[in-house]
Amino acid sequence: MTAKYNAASDVSELKLRLDQAQLSYRDVSLKSRREIVILKRLIARMSVACKGLDSELDKRLDILRTDLEQNKDISKIVPHLAQVERLLLRQTSTHSTMERLSELIRQSSESLKRIPALPVQLKRDIHDLLSQAPDSLHHSHQQITQLFGLYDRALKLLTVPVSIERESRSKDDDLQQKLCNELQQIITELDAEGESGEQLLAIRHQLLAGVAPISLVELCLEVLRLALDSFIHERRHSQKFLDVISGDLAALEQTTRQTADQGQALHKHRSELTAELGQLSDRFHQALSQYTNLESWRGAAHALDTSLKQLVERQRSLENREQALLEQLHYHQNRAEHLYQQTQNQHRQIEDLQRRIFLDPLTRVYNRAAFHDRLEHEYRRWIRYQHPLCLAVINLDHFGDLNDTYGFQAGDKVLKIIARTLHQHLRDTDFIARVGNDEFMLILPDITEEERHRRLSGIREAILQLPFRFRDKNVTVSASLGATLFDDTDTPAKVIERGQKALASAKHAGRNHLIWIA
Repeated sequence: MTAKYNAASDVSELKLRLDQAQLSYRDVSLKSRREIVILKRLIARMSVACKGLDSELDKRLDILRTDLEQNKDISKIVPHLAQVERLLLRQTSTHSTMERLSELIRQSSESLKRIPALPVQLKRDIHDLLSQAPDSLHHSHQQITQLFGLYDRALKLLTVPVSIERESRSKDDDLQQKLCNELQQIITELDAEGESGEQLLAIRHQLLAGVAPISLVELCLEVLRLALDSFIHERRHSQKFLDVISGDLAALEQTTRQTADQGQALHKHRSELTAELGQLSDRFHQALSQYTNLESWRGAAHALDTSLKQLVERQRSLENREQALLEQLHYHQNRAEHLYQQTQNQHRQIEDLQRRIFLDPLTRVYNRAAFHDRLEHEYRRWIRYQHPLCLAVINLDHFGDLNDTYGFQAGDKVLKIIARTLHQHLRDTDFIARVGNDEFMLILPDITEEERHRRLSGIREAILQLPFRFRDKNVTVSASLGATLFDDTDTPAKVIERGQKALASAKHAGRNHLIWIA
């Protein structure tokens, strides 16, 4: 019994010791896992902090971090820890590195300060940067970052004037080109004849070839002078016509009034003559009833005969006066017809002038002023009836190169033929206008989607197939088209802008394209 009791006591003691050993092992295991987690976090942060300092150190830290994540045996990780430690010891000599960085920062800052025309604030920022002595490598890196920022500000300050000058020059060039195009359009719409027309045509050719800004100003003044001369000439011509008409009308009014007075006097004399004839007739009838034989009536009859002859003479005088009055009235009628003919001729001239105002003199299609007038009309119809209304913009590709290569006369010929071709492909209800040097606009009302696409595609193909030949060379001309439809709350200005965007897309797509923008 004693032996069994002793054995049981030993077993209990061993069990207690085993439990204590298990608890100790568990505590050590938990502590080990915590230390491994801390080590992993330390290695990860060290990898981030030391990234880029040394490629070998980056490589060893990555291997160490991977081994820890894979929970490898610590004994196998220790050699890597020793290598990392050795590499870190090699990186601890940062004092000389900081000195080199500080010297570079100082030299770069001094070089930056010597740049002329730097703002006072920028110089003050450089001074503040130099006044801070770096106390760590991190501080040195911050100073380098600040120095880069100062360099960037200085470069911007030095290059902005150049950029502004280039941008200003670019804007000036664009403005000059726009003014040239506007002046060409004004010359086209003036459509002057004679010597003034020839001078304006010569100016247009100069603008097409390109002019200097000062020359553009001179040409503007010349166009203004020619337009003013043409206006003065037209005004003098109109004033002369009005003076002639006014004089003729005044003379006609005076003679008509005299003729009317003469007619009234003639009417009065004829009335008196009629009254005297009535009295003479009464006397004759009294004599017939009073006298029974002719011999006794002869004396009275003689007096009646004398009175009758006087009345006849007066009647002849009245007839002569009537004849003169009729001739005068006929003369007045001729003068009135002549005045009417003159006014009709002047009216036709005014109509022709008005027609020329709305027609492009080169292509004989409508011009930009007529286009805006017609677009406003079609826009109001669209608002009322909501029928499909299409706007298309056509621009010739590389037209400037054609002018430069073959001359402006060739370009004018191309424009005339293409305008005629466009007109042939349109309906009577469609509208075409030349709104720029080589740009046309079309208005297509009441047209289905299939028909407008077919018509515009046909126009593009027809232009491409036109046979041009200049200087014994076959020349092909293409056109880019941009089209859109009126929709919802559109206005003419919005639709024109959308059509221009569609045209720009067609140009960007490689030219000779038709682009729709809804």
